[in-house]
Amino acid sequence: MSETGPTPKQRRNYYFAIISVISMQITASTIYMVFPLFFASVGLSKAESGLLISVGTLAGVISSIAAGVLSNKYGRKNILLLGTVFYTVVFFIFAYTPAHFGILMGLRFIEGIGFYIMPVMVTTMAADTFPPNQRGRAMAMYSVSSGVGNLIGPLVSPYLITGDSYFIYFVFSGAFVGVSALVMVLLVRETLSDSLKAKLKAASAGRKISISGFLRSVKGLGAVVAIFLGAVLLYRTGYTMIDPFFSLYLRDVLKINLSLTSYIFAVRALAMILFAPLAGIVTDRWGRKSAVLLGMGLAVATLVGYTLAFDFVPMLLLKGLDGVTWAVLMTAMNTLMADLLSPEMRGFGMGLQSSISQQSSTIGSVFSGFLIDAYGFTLVFYLAAVAVGLSFLIVWVFIPEPRRNTEKAAASAAPIH
Repeated sequence: MSETGPTPKQRRNYYFAIISVISMQITASTIYMVFPLFFASVGLSKAESGLLISVGTLAGVISSIAAGVLSNKYGRKNILLLGTVFYTVVFFIFAYTPAHFGILMGLRFIEGIGFYIMPVMVTTMAADTFPPNQRGRAMAMYSVSSGVGNLIGPLVSPYLITGDSYFIYFVFSGAFVGVSALVMVLLVRETLSDSLKAKLKAASAGRKISISGFLRSVKGLGAVVAIFLGAVLLYRTGYTMIDPFFSLYLRDVLKINLSLTSYIFAVRALAMILFAPLAGIVTDRWGRKSAVLLGMGLAVATLVGYTLAFDFVPMLLLKGLDGVTWAVLMTAMNTLMADLLSPEMRGFGMGLQSSISQQSSTIGSVFSGFLIDAYGFTLVFYLAAVAVGLSFLIVWVFIPEPRRNTEKAAASAAPIH
């Protein structure tokens, strides 16, 4: 990889990687919409539902870091494929297993292990393939794939659920994701260069996995990265306080049915698809930090806006704004993190960022479930807005623009095609 960009073959390989994970994005987009309803249908409380949602993201904490480290040794493709297989199998087990709380918790843990490998590997593959002046637009392509998943999943899932029966939903999801594994085997190639792989192998020779070794790796990332990861933790904790329970909020508080709920979730995805390419251009030309701040400002406005919307149309518009917010933040935060990391620390650093994102989701899901049961949804919306606002201040004050000296190069960079 050079500053002029990857070869056409390298570009195609990244496109195949993006295509191969779209089925995972589609099924994952239905989890926050379908799973709370599924858990409620088997008699679980909101607090229990929050615990089950959070255990999946807790598993992501483990798999994200492990994926980043192991991909330096075994390659990005192999680890991505392993996660996809885990994610595929668990849907079939869901379909044929009794809905007991303990069993569901175990399945959610395995599901999280599998799924949360994917974001780490895809963003690391983007950083492996594209130079800094094209990296924002490359990350935006991943954001688009997420948007496609979030558009299709909510629209299709209501047709896969019959009354309180979720069997067809689980079987279809497992089979659909199985196609991803096949595409990865046939079309995706390794992006970790042989020279960097040998260098990383030599650097880790004789080392054992230990807490002290992990802490040394974290320290090696630097103070700025550590502060940025703290901001990510705060932002994600706030934003995920409401996400796992949004479908319940629409049904129980606003009395919006599942069919209309699917359109609300879909319009968010459509906004992501439409605005992610623009977010990539903004991130490359105006700077990573500016784009992150823009996204966080929009997130605060969206969360406060939810407390003022009491009908389908206003909620539809706000969910569209939420999609714009997510397109900007997903693209800008991944790109900023990739720029702050050296190639040697890329796998570990991107894995740690994803791990922190999932850990914050765990915290948000657990505490918000209890808060909603005790005090209702409005308090949670406001607490989420405060958390995102504090994250905005941390980035504004402490995080420098990593590409300040290369903005002119970014402005004249050739488009990805």
